[in-house]
Amino acid sequence: MHLKGEKGVLILGVGNILLGDEGLGVRVTEYIKDRYSLPPGVSVMDGGTGGLTLLKLLRDYDPVIIVDAIASRSSPGTLYRIPASELPKAPPLMSTAHQLGVKDLLSLSCLEGYDPDVVIIGMEPLDISPGLELSPLINLRLPLVANMVREELKRFGMDLKELN
Repeated sequence: MHLKGEKGVLILGVGNILLGDEGLGVRVTEYIKDRYSLPPGVSVMDGGTGGLTLLKLLRDYDPVIIVDAIASRSSPGTLYRIPASELPKAPPLMSTAHQLGVKDLLSLSCLEGYDPDVVIIGMEPLDISPGLELSPLINLRLPLVANMVREELKRFGMDLKELN
């Protein structure tokens, strides 16, 4: 697959770090920043619970890899890869804890005429009660989510190199 135009790739972690596993996306971006060097043209950002403020950010990148917790009532730790085209039939993302959900954000983006190549990488949370730490199970599986992000980058001919 090729990049559209001159825009770079965005790895965007979303979620509320005050609610344990709901902060998965943000924790994955921290993990990637701490362990890998980014190739030219790749940005990693903490979108937190940015809501509408993320809309402008999306316009600046194509493709976009969004990392988020995904609540589908599957077993905690279940991994997901959801292309934007499959979002209407996908399990719910953790929009209840965000100001504006990822599905809503992407819908608004399309209404404004911007339709980036988006894929969502996620994992079923175990515990979204108040707390700053991921549950032990989700923390243990965090490297698997980061590896899924690496695999997405390979689709664009890019790779994350481990730091020494």
